[in-house]
Amino acid sequence: MSDLGNKEIMAKNIQRLMDSHGVSRRKLAADLGFSYTTLSAWLQGETYPRIDKIEMMANYFGVSKAELVERPHKENTAATTIAAHIDDDTPEEERQQIINFIENLKKARK
Repeated sequence: MSDLGNKEIMAKNIQRLMDSHGVSRRKLAADLGFSYTTLSAWLQGETYPRIDKIEMMANYFGVSKAELVERPHKENTAATTIAAHIDDDTPEEERQQIINFIENLKKARK
């Protein structure tokens, strides 16, 4: 079964991204022009956003749409969290290099 369309996974992913970026519900709703009530329904797993809203949030947080709709891969979660704390000016290619570096460090420990 695909994770696509799973309201609970989407809710957790949005909340995780909001937490890692220090963004409140009110700020996210205001920044993207969403209704606070609608955003709250997404975060409570009651409803699922349309694809255009998913794309807006992905762009806002600088992640792929898949990172919003799919269950996070355990091995990538810590590295992605660290990369999210890098300056906004850091190019995506450099972020990926940092993630790769962290993954290689983890492999070397095993």
